[in-house]
Amino acid sequence: MANWQEAMPSTRAYLMDKVLYQLHHNADHLEAYKADPDAYLARFDLPEDLARTIKENDVARMYLSGVNPYLLRAHCIGVRIPEDVSLAALRSLLDSKDYNNG
Repeated sequence: MANWQEAMPSTRAYLMDKVLYQLHHNADHLEAYKADPDAYLARFDLPEDLARTIKENDVARMYLSGVNPYLLRAHCIGVRIPEDVSLAALRSLLDSKDYNNG
């Protein structure tokens, strides 16, 4: 069982990891993100769907995009996504065709 849709982590997974790492490992980044998510995410020149996934805190889609689970957890804590909500999003993937047909 793996979270990546591809056999190896893709460039898309790397981009997501890079953003989440920067966001939660640099003192002023989380405040900048909270103040203006669009401006913050524009720094990274992400594809629109990836930026939207982060901005909407779509835990399941981030996981399917290949985000490192530790970075995903840090993001959930940093933006205060309740643990029961993030876990429910991940559990929803168990029966998801997006996950099982990846």
